[in-house]
Amino acid sequence: MELKYEIALYVCLGIAMIMVVFSFVRFRRRKKYKKGTKAFEADYLKEIPYFRRKMVLYKFLKVLLTMIIIASIAISGFLMARPYKTEVDEIRNMNRDIILCMDISTSVDNLNAVLLDKLEDVVRELDGERFGIVIFNTSPLYLVPLTTDYDMVLSELDLIKEALELRSDYYAGRTGYSQRLIELDAYISDGTLVGNIQRGSSIIGDGLAAACLDFPNIEEDPDRSRIIIFTTDNDLQGNEIVTLPEAGQMCADRGITVYGIGTEVMYDQDRAMMKSAVESTGGEFYYGENPRVVSSIVSSILEHVASLDTIEHEVRETDMPEIPFIALLISVACMILLQWLCKV
Repeated sequence: MELKYEIALYVCLGIAMIMVVFSFVRFRRRKKYKKGTKAFEADYLKEIPYFRRKMVLYKFLKVLLTMIIIASIAISGFLMARPYKTEVDEIRNMNRDIILCMDISTSVDNLNAVLLDKLEDVVRELDGERFGIVIFNTSPLYLVPLTTDYDMVLSELDLIKEALELRSDYYAGRTGYSQRLIELDAYISDGTLVGNIQRGSSIIGDGLAAACLDFPNIEEDPDRSRIIIFTTDNDLQGNEIVTLPEAGQMCADRGITVYGIGTEVMYDQDRAMMKSAVESTGGEFYYGENPRVVSSIVSSILEHVASLDTIEHEVRETDMPEIPFIALLISVACMILLQWLCKV
């Protein structure tokens, strides 16, 4: 514990010491009669046991009251000196950026829902790494820019997962069409179906290229580890601007490692193309929708080396008036009680 204004404590302690000296001198000095009514046979009264007990109690309470007043002054000085404690928080900035790039066409719903469930646990364990989310169908949408606000990331992952699960249940006939389904389906579809009538859907290369271009400061910080977790069935159903191999090459040129996860059901040529594009970045290709398989995939991805970038220290000062304030309240209460007892 430290004091912000120590001079206030010293001043009050000085006043308290003066009162101690004054009280000691006052108690030692015999008082002379000045005014009042003289009692007949005063010496006789002093010998009465009841009177003597009352006088002893009175003097004791008076000394005790004086001590409490002096203590209250000292405690007040301690409060005015503003006691506080200093805490140092360590902020670790890890040298890694992760973007989740998800094909949210209906054919990938099951894989995405399982993956999101595992990624939520991963996000909770992040410490300084930045995490972002890109979803795509016809057009890509940068849903969550790279951030260390993990609460926001988890909130968005929950919304996407709920939307995919409701949509899957509806198409499987397990639930009806609800207001919540309408809202969440619009949430993940409105920005990802731009130009759908003209361009089609499941435009995979554009989605990966968009995630690649969303990493900032690549030239200024080339040593930073950059990762894309990429999910799709690679079943192109539209007119792409950037092909998947071209998008893979873009990532490789920028030093971005792509880890691809395909669905269990994929055409052989689609699986081969995706595997080639992903591995060209130095990443790995996986496929499967079993929760255990997905958990193993996520663990393997996160073994990617993340070096410590910087450690920052944030100094916080926290006031600590509680204990001295309570002590002051108790002392004031005791003063009131003793003053009343002295009059009894």
